[in-house]
Amino acid sequence: MSSKKLTNVLKIVADNLTKEQIPYSLIEALALGLYGLPRFTADIDLLTKGLFWSKISPIMEKLGYTCYQKTESFAQFDSEMGVLGKIDFMFVNTQEGKDILKRSIIAGDELLGTHPVVQPTDYIVLKLMAIANNPDRSQKDEGDILEVLNLYRSRLISENFESLNKKRIYLFAKKFGQKEKVQRYFDIVLGSSDKPGNIRL
Repeated sequence: MSSKKLTNVLKIVADNLTKEQIPYSLIEALALGLYGLPRFTADIDLLTKGLFWSKISPIMEKLGYTCYQKTESFAQFDSEMGVLGKIDFMFVNTQEGKDILKRSIIAGDELLGTHPVVQPTDYIVLKLMAIANNPDRSQKDEGDILEVLNLYRSRLISENFESLNKKRIYLFAKKFGQKEKVQRYFDIVLGSSDKPGNIRL
C-alpha cells in the first residue's frame, strides 16, 4: 500500500471509530514512526478495548473488510484482494491493558496525520507480551524493543511522551517471565544500571 493510501485508509477507519466513540491507539510500525523511526508498512495496527468488538465488526464490513481471524486478544481484517491493506486490532480486556490505552497521547506527523499513540514504555510492554504469546516472533519484537531504547538513548523521542518507565517495564517483564531478557536489553543499549526508575536520556 502506498503511503498516501495508508494515510487515507487510516483516516477513514479512525473517523468511523471516533464517530462510534470507540477509543483506539496506534501500535506497531505506525507507533514507531511517531516516535521518530519511520518504517515502511502496508498494515495498520490498532489497540482498542475488546468490549467494542460488536461495533468494530460492522464498521469494518461496511468499509469493505473481512475478518479472517478472531480471538479474544485480536482480530485481523483484510480487504478484497488486499487492495486496502490489512488492519489488525489488538484487544485489551484487563485493567492493565485499559490503562495502556488510557495513557496514550495524541501525536502526529505530515504523513499519518494526528492520532492517539501508545506511550513508548507501553509499546515495549506490548512487545514483551507478544514475545510471551508467540516466541517465534521474538527476533522481530526484540529488535523493535531495542529500536525504542536506542531512540531514548539518542534523545530522539519527543518530550511530549513520558520518560522511559523502567519500573513498569520490569513489572511486566517479571509477569511474562522475561526479567533477565529485559535487563540484557537495558545493558546493551543504556549501559548496566540497577536503578529501576524513569529515564529521560
